Amino acid sequence: MKNILIYCRPGFEKDALAEITDKAAECGIYGYGVPQESSGFIVFNTDQQDAAETIIRSLSFNHLIFARQIVAVNDVVDFEQGGRVQALLEAARDLPLAEDIWLETADTNEAKALAGLIKKIQKPLLGAWKKAGLLRKKAVGIRHHVFFMEGNQAYLGVSFDSCRSEFPMGIRRLRFPAKGPSRSTLKLEEALLQFVPEDKRERDLHDGMHAVDLGACPGGWTYQFVVRGIHTYAVDNGPMQKELMATGLVSHMTEDGFKFEPPVKVDWMVCDMVERPILVAELMAKWLCEGWTQRTIFNLKLPMKKRYQEVVQCLELIAGQLSQHKLRYDIQYKHLFHDREEITVCIMIK
Repeated sequence: MKNILIYCRPGFEKDALAEITDKAAECGIYGYGVPQESSGFIVFNTDQQDAAETIIRSLSFNHLIFARQIVAVNDVVDFEQGGRVQALLEAARDLPLAEDIWLETADTNEAKALAGLIKKIQKPLLGAWKKAGLLRKKAVGIRHHVFFMEGNQAYLGVSFDSCRSEFPMGIRRLRFPAKGPSRSTLKLEEALLQFVPEDKRERDLHDGMHAVDLGACPGGWTYQFVVRGIHTYAVDNGPMQKELMATGLVSHMTEDGFKFEPPVKVDWMVCDMVERPILVAELMAKWLCEGWTQRTIFNLKLPMKKRYQEVVQCLELIAGQLSQHKLRYDIQYKHLFHDREEITVCIMIK
């Protein structure tokens, strides 16, 4: 397939396009896109028939900042009302076999209006796919996607388990905990689920550990450590939730997060302070280079313009600092569903 379809948060289409353009250039592939403001998706077009697979297979999903989902596609499929299943089926004959098929839209109010159509067409479409032999259990790791643009237009393509989201529309939906101090707690919960593999969570997140939360008030991020039995130094001049303080697992340090130094080396440091991203990046690099923590998750608040370029600058600064100190590390970054004008970064020292 020659094109790439990326789902993203509405309003970040230009950033998603800038990023995939850079990633494609690293593979020696060049193309273009015409982002539609607040559409919730972009299409990167090339004239090379296998370009999409080549690019996607070179990527790691947690090294794609703005992509909620990434799908290899060809041109948009047009169809008449009543002939949707047949038109999509004909286009699908050029796709590799898949183990399942998802019907999706962008995360916009306009696209959500297609929910009724998707519900109506899902059963006959799945039946047609099975009858045509397009779905096979042996096609492990390959999924077909039908991404509806309008009632008479859709993109049809494939995703690969080596680089994709495992959630419909690329959205991990979480329930706000009844005792959560603020909705920001969902940001860290999503980050932990995204960046810490399930088979590593018992090792990397267990009771008896120590953490620091910079800019903690009122305790949304601290809450995620407390419920895991992790003692947390909550650093903020503002008040913390009383229920959190009553657990005995929180030490409230009324200090400036940029000046605080931990009394002991900690297992985790997290930070969701509202500050210029480059200053946060410098602070995170300092914590890691000083050896004050082995693991960190932090948010970079993005400017209104050139957001992708700002993130790249911050990541390069951190990489340069860690390299100077000869530190080996794993880094992941993502514009998560519960983020807004920010992206989340996770770094673990090896």
